[in-house]
Amino acid sequence: MTTTRLGRWQSWVTIGAAAACLLVLINIVLFEMNRGLQAEVNSRQQYIQQSLQLEALNREIVAAIANLAVRNKDDQLKALLAQHGITINVGPAGSPAPSSSSGTPAPGRR
Repeated sequence: MTTTRLGRWQSWVTIGAAAACLLVLINIVLFEMNRGLQAEVNSRQQYIQQSLQLEALNREIVAAIANLAVRNKDDQLKALLAQHGITINVGPAGSPAPSSSSGTPAPGRR
């Protein structure tokens, strides 16, 4: 009678050990998948941060081109800006205020 109980006990221990090994393997797979997703999210976050930093530079470039277009009365530059959806509004002081049709404020105006 003791051999049967010992056999049942051993089978439960074996089943428990197999379940523990299976759970460890699942944990390893999930950990690796999570690490890959975190790397992708970090990469996208870095791209967004760099894009935000470049936005100010882009606004300054557009403002400089608009200033040149108005100062030199360059219709080609005005047409180039218009192709990209940027209209030039000359203020009362004669300085241009480029504005985009995308709803973003013009450089220097907020």
